[in-house]
Amino acid sequence: MISSFRDFTKSIVFKILMVALILSFAVFGMKDVFTAATSNDVIVAGSRKTAAADYKRSFDNYKADMEQRGGQPITYELAVKEGLHVRILEELADLDSVSAWLYKIGVRPSAKVVSDQIGKYSAFFDSVTGKFDKTKYQQTLAQQNLTETKFEQIIADDIANRQFVESAVAGLKPPRIYAAMQSAFRVESRDASFLVLTPDGVEQPGDPSDADLTKFYNDNKEKLRRPELRQFVLASFAPGDFAAKVVVDEAELKKLYEFRRDTLSTPETRAFVQITVPDQKEAQNVITGLNSGADPALLAKAHKGTLLTFENKPKTAVPDRKVADAAFALKEGETSGVIQGDLGLAVVRVSRITAGSVPGYEAVRPTLEVDYKTDKAKDLAYKASEAFEKERAAGADFVATAQKLGVKVIELPPMTAQGQMINGQSFAQFPQILKTAFEQPKGGETEVTELGNGEYYAIRVNDIIPSEVPTLDKVKPQLIQAWKAKTVMDRVVAKGDEAVARLRKGESLEAVAAAMKAKVEAKPGLQRQSAQQAVGPEIAGRVFSAKAGEVFQSRPAEAVVVVGKVTAIHNGDAAIVNQAAVMTAQGLTYGLFEDISTGTRKGARATLKTKTYPQTAVKALGLDPKEVAKAAEADQANAGKAAQ
Repeated sequence: MISSFRDFTKSIVFKILMVALILSFAVFGMKDVFTAATSNDVIVAGSRKTAAADYKRSFDNYKADMEQRGGQPITYELAVKEGLHVRILEELADLDSVSAWLYKIGVRPSAKVVSDQIGKYSAFFDSVTGKFDKTKYQQTLAQQNLTETKFEQIIADDIANRQFVESAVAGLKPPRIYAAMQSAFRVESRDASFLVLTPDGVEQPGDPSDADLTKFYNDNKEKLRRPELRQFVLASFAPGDFAAKVVVDEAELKKLYEFRRDTLSTPETRAFVQITVPDQKEAQNVITGLNSGADPALLAKAHKGTLLTFENKPKTAVPDRKVADAAFALKEGETSGVIQGDLGLAVVRVSRITAGSVPGYEAVRPTLEVDYKTDKAKDLAYKASEAFEKERAAGADFVATAQKLGVKVIELPPMTAQGQMINGQSFAQFPQILKTAFEQPKGGETEVTELGNGEYYAIRVNDIIPSEVPTLDKVKPQLIQAWKAKTVMDRVVAKGDEAVARLRKGESLEAVAAAMKAKVEAKPGLQRQSAQQAVGPEIAGRVFSAKAGEVFQSRPAEAVVVVGKVTAIHNGDAAIVNQAAVMTAQGLTYGLFEDISTGTRKGARATLKTKTYPQTAVKALGLDPKEVAKAAEADQANAGKAAQ
């Protein structure tokens, strides 16, 4: 789920869907262009600002759609971890910038055009008269926490954007020659032959002379240089190391159960119908009809009302607080009196009540015990870190103090600043610890530092081994092997250069191959789309960039030289080219449209100097930016431990 979620949010389909969704979710609210600026703004595009609450509303709408399509819930933490909040923020900033820019240059629909567009929404029509109902319009907007001004601004933005896009792409059609050329290019095939040269086909060198080896050593001194190394000891205060010391206190566990009782329980739900009515008279008629068993839908239609059906909903899911209070005070099968709700008069009839439930202590005890032990282990780790600091402040030894307190002490081998150890292992998964170690002098000791997720550490740098170039005698065996390998490869490359020169003078590939005791490989009918699989990307690129009869040299692997020649170029069949051109034209048109869209967005953002505030966006989702950063560091550290 997570990987598919991540891949989808990076696709071009995501960008297209974002625009459609944001517009389609307009009735759930975006922002008011006339709202005063606040410190809670997540987007500022010229004079237009998007507040945190409006950003969260748009984010929630998109998240809900993804959850519905994926069939699984997506937490805010997961969404932020995968960067969804930033991608939605940037998409909204693009749309805001374009809308603000259009408004600035005078592309604004008149009030009548906006009014006419609103008049087309069937949700605002009276189901009996078939006419636009101002009261219903206001009630529907209020249910979505929207003012008329906000909604009209959203509609105006939508109209302006559509008019601009339609004008920009009207008649957009690339010249037919573009599609024809691209299609002919794609269906072209080529014949090529190759001469493959490897170390097996050259004379193997003996050991180098002292002079040759000394020169090779001097030429490669910097490559041989060993970086600075540091050897340090790590005191690790990890909760996992203290878990075995935790003793479960049953009384405290029961207190934890009582504290979490509400979050563990399932709330009462009810199934009921709500019929909103225009006045008291119609309300009484609806009450009479419901009590006599009449169909709620027919009653709503007959008495100028609107029917809302709630199936197994908790009290918190009912938008109108007063209606919720009345509905959850009734018994099963009862009809309410006339309710003066926040959004008008209403009548409610309850058809089913599902009692809430609270799981017993024993049922949730295993889960509570895990959480209890985790929290207690973190407390023990923290207390150990405090005791460690206190004793060290009094002059106690670093290692002796850690051992006395039962803290894990890890003696690490010398390593580079990138975490590469001399024993071949890696410590790169802990960049924070590495950075700390390489900031200390020899003998330096750090204070206890938080690593994240309840874990702490302290280090002492025992030794610093300066960067140096090893002397020739220390690397002589390895240097001899490196000299031999380079000499062999130089001979293979020289043989390739010789082959290219002879072919360019007119010799055939077969004759050159025979003289060099190499094999010729023929590859007829190479296609652009499949050549990489047939001969590899490096050689395929050379084949399709060369002219007919042209000789080229390639090195697709470290110890291989390929000398090739394009022997023929075949144009595609005219019928196939024409067929491909028709399909290609659509892609070219879409490509031009994308270029126009991207250019417009970039230009609008540059003109208005649009700014986005990702940390404010994180706060808008109810998360702490600092905690999000810590969680990311903890994930990285845990991934490193898992790799070990």
